[in-house]
Amino acid sequence: MSSSNATIDFSAYLNNASNLLNRYLPIFIYIFGTAGNLLNVLVLSQRTLRSNTSAIFLLVSSIAGLIVILSGLTSRMMSGYTTDLTLTIGWICKLRNVVLYSSRTINLSMIALAAIDRWLSSSVHQHYRQMSTLKNTWR
Repeated sequence: MSSSNATIDFSAYLNNASNLLNRYLPIFIYIFGTAGNLLNVLVLSQRTLRSNTSAIFLLVSSIAGLIVILSGLTSRMMSGYTTDLTLTIGWICKLRNVVLYSSRTINLSMIALAAIDRWLSSSVHQHYRQMSTLKNTWR
């Protein structure tokens, strides 16, 4: 009988710890993640970097990262206060999932494309270096 009470107490403890983490930890990630991505957008959108192909990929990645933070973390913070609209309104849940997963995919794809672009532009072979152009970046 006491084993059952200990299990219930431990379960309540884990539930409380999860609620506290969902309440307070995302606030720091939200603040610093938003500030970092906004600074990236500010720096990478300068006129001098618009001719750099990797900067364009990283700019799009930062914008997608900002969307990931705003769409994904907002509902996580709200669930800590038990006011998550994605639990009660179905279309908001579906829209959030589409936006979140699309933005995550774009974010990671742009980072991978920036790495490939850096590899192409620093290649020993001239043919590979010529593939790293602004025209190919905007395709």
